[in-house]
Amino acid sequence: MTPKTTTQPYPPGTRWTVTNRNGYTQTTELCLYAEPNYATITDDYTPDEISAHELWRIWVDKVAGKAHERWPDEYRPGEVTILWTLTTPSSGNVHEAAPHTRPLPPDLELVRMFGRAYQPEDFLTHFKVPTNADAGERINWLRLPVLDRGWNATTADTGGFIQEVTGWKPSPLQPTMDVVQLGRAAGLYVPDLS
Repeated sequence: MTPKTTTQPYPPGTRWTVTNRNGYTQTTELCLYAEPNYATITDDYTPDEISAHELWRIWVDKVAGKAHERWPDEYRPGEVTILWTLTTPSSGNVHEAAPHTRPLPPDLELVRMFGRAYQPEDFLTHFKVPTNADAGERINWLRLPVLDRGWNATTADTGGFIQEVTGWKPSPLQPTMDVVQLGRAAGLYVPDLS
């Protein structure tokens, strides 16, 4: 019997050669940072002021129907968009919008300012495709690790309350999360969106 193989995320410590379009090269670890819409609600609080469960309730009431109300043909009630950033596990000089993500529907204000040809920028606008510093192979974006986020006595990450109360984080480059499905699975409060 042939053993099954599975593709795993790149292990911690995997280093990438990153070259910008001007030729500057650096070698660094890379990872993905997921920011669900309005997860920056945490910027107004500290964990000793508000619990992860309280933040979940405030946040889910604010965002659960937002994308569907704005773009009813694109998103179902409960779907929340996720902004993806390519970064490093510790602060570094890579912090760009991740490539290969589902763009939001056109922002009418940007279309008015720049015309219909406006294209948002991402990592590949400014950098070449990274290669593994040891093996030389091109990066598989879907194997990059997703940063863990928390909201507790020792950690106050932006949006960390979501992973803290649900135990969940998105798969690499996942475009949306269904907060009703996720909240129910975790036994949390969810608003009635019917």
